[in-house]
Amino acid sequence: DGDLMAQVNRFARMAVKLAAGQTFDVVHAHDWMTFPAGLAVAAASGKPLIVHIHSTEFDRSGEHINQSIYDIERLGMERADRVVCVSYLTRKIAESRYAVPAEKISVIYNAVDLPEQSAELLRPISHREKIVLFLGRLTMQKGPEYFLQAARKVVDHYKGVRFVMAGS
Repeated sequence: DGDLMAQVNRFARMAVKLAAGQTFDVVHAHDWMTFPAGLAVAAASGKPLIVHIHSTEFDRSGEHINQSIYDIERLGMERADRVVCVSYLTRKIAESRYAVPAEKISVIYNAVDLPEQSAELLRPISHREKIVLFLGRLTMQKGPEYFLQAARKVVDHYKGVRFVMAGS
């Protein structure tokens, strides 16, 4: 119906129903839209809650924050057993703007561990190569198929161009 907050609350109610009777050890919520669901499932299950902060309302809006979103973020961080931040800058914001105690926060950067055999697949980039990068979610919304179509046209006519796709 176009009411995002109503959808966030609806998702929280659905999450509690879906979690009922399931076996799990921890509730893990990413960012404000899932915090109400995480809080509700943790309360209903008695399981610990970890909230994962990729960005805050201050990152998205500067000083002109949406108070409703800030309130959800603050409640999520306040009631969480642990707060995971993706950087030390995000940690500093959680401490200073949301009053999260430092001992409750862990910093874990966004990254992946590549399997050892993948090193063979990733040859070093030559200073003569031109790089074209697609960085984002590999979803229809982001159009990775157009990136691949463009790559095919370019490599058919030019050498020394590498196309790199990164995302999930």
